[in-house]
Amino acid sequence: MEKRLQHEGEDVQPVVRFTCRVLAGVIAAGLGFGLLGAPAANAAQAAAESTVKPVNSTITIVTSGWGHGIGMSQYGAYGAAKAGLSFTQILNFYYPGTTQAKLSASEKIDVLISKANDEKLYFYPASGVTITDTSGKKKVLPVGTKYTLWRIHRSGTQRLLYYKNDLGKYVKYDSGLSATKEWFVSNTKTNTVKLLLPGSVKRTYRGEMTLRFSGNGAVVVNRVLMEDYLRSVVPAEMPASWSLEAVKAQAVAARSYAARYKKNLNGKKPYDICDTTSCQAYTGISVEHANTDKAIKQTAGVILKYKDTIAYTMFSSSNGGYTAKGDYPYLVAKADPYDDKMLNQYKLVTLTTAAIEKKFTTIGKFQSMTFKRDGLGPWGGRVTEVKLTGAKGSKTVSGSSFKSAFGLRERLMIALGGLSTNSENYARWAKDKNVNGTIGVPTTSEKVIGAGLHAQFTGGDLFWTKTTGSKLLSGAILQAYLAEKGPSGKLGWPTSDVGTIKVVKVSDIKSGVEAYFEKGLITCPSKTAKPAQCVVSYG
Repeated sequence: MEKRLQHEGEDVQPVVRFTCRVLAGVIAAGLGFGLLGAPAANAAQAAAESTVKPVNSTITIVTSGWGHGIGMSQYGAYGAAKAGLSFTQILNFYYPGTTQAKLSASEKIDVLISKANDEKLYFYPASGVTITDTSGKKKVLPVGTKYTLWRIHRSGTQRLLYYKNDLGKYVKYDSGLSATKEWFVSNTKTNTVKLLLPGSVKRTYRGEMTLRFSGNGAVVVNRVLMEDYLRSVVPAEMPASWSLEAVKAQAVAARSYAARYKKNLNGKKPYDICDTTSCQAYTGISVEHANTDKAIKQTAGVILKYKDTIAYTMFSSSNGGYTAKGDYPYLVAKADPYDDKMLNQYKLVTLTTAAIEKKFTTIGKFQSMTFKRDGLGPWGGRVTEVKLTGAKGSKTVSGSSFKSAFGLRERLMIALGGLSTNSENYARWAKDKNVNGTIGVPTTSEKVIGAGLHAQFTGGDLFWTKTTGSKLLSGAILQAYLAEKGPSGKLGWPTSDVGTIKVVKVSDIKSGVEAYFEKGLITCPSKTAKPAQCVVSYG
């Protein structure tokens, strides 16, 4: 007997056939489909799950992306370059409304060497090493076995120069320079200076080094040509092996960012920019690479401007498929198809109730958390506020503060009750490379249904009972199964994953996909078919 069922006036149900044949066999071949292409659906889901309670004393956080998500996504630039976009097109996508301009080839930037945090400048002797004071007076420093290391340090309002001899003793050296003027250390032959930094770290930098007074102390600053500065920054910020067009986009973004940072400080600090990821990573010549040098040379001096001002070209590793809104008209929030085609850098973190209670002691025993979002992007957008509720009260923190408190990668996140980490569904998902595998990202907490467990993911659903084990359903098979009320329906629990049809059991479906169940079979002409095209057979 055969009938076609109706649902809300639409032909969405699969064909149902009642048969007495015995079904057997298990075919394992998991099928997956993506998440971030449907932000509207995810926004609705996020609203329904905005308040989350712990399961098994844990909360599961899944983030997508890595960084603040504002401006250019580096993975997105990589994806755009693979899609054939030029560096100009990449920049136009991530910084709409900006135009290209050029800096002078002689533009320099003063970079704080943050690791030199002992208020002294140590540098190695080499032929050509010269100290020049701001009056223009120079001193070429001697070399030889007697001189193993040089040191400049502050004494009141003066700078003093010492060398370390072959016996390991520091000896004061009279350079003949003005001790009250600023000194610049350079090498007239190599244009590099090799420093000794705390922790016995040795790094070589291009340009000049100076010990610049700051308050009652001193900081080490590298004055370097902008183009030479970029030779260290670009490969530190983006893999040099990536497509040249992506690296060129990074070079322009980094150059613009540095120039804007310098403009913003405008001499308010003894440097123009720092050397950490809080500004841009900069570690000297050790990371320089031919491919990034080529990208810098081919975009020499190019920066982005918005109207008459250098653009604040923020960038991050990955935006998870949707850029975040910044403070300027060219830092817009929008879907990013180029980053979305990458891995999206999903990351799962399990937070215990004890860890949450330790961070937020005033709430007492943790009971739930509620996310407030900006409404822009997957899962309802980035988290702007988190309300943590406990037995003693609640506390609301910003999304950024919550992110920092637990070392999360992004504010583009979803919170779930803890997955049942001792379940076979969890074990199978973990074996599948967690969030970057075929099964994908969890979208709800694992649910108990009768004698089994049901866990939903972006790449399909896992169903488990002690007798059937953990089985993966996805695509048309999953939709047809859910239309038949899933494990609570007449089919019972799945006994196989979705697999391609090996033996035809439904006369009008010769090829496609199928899955077996305790009390039947679902067959579909393809994994992307509509449920109404599928056939459910009982027996």
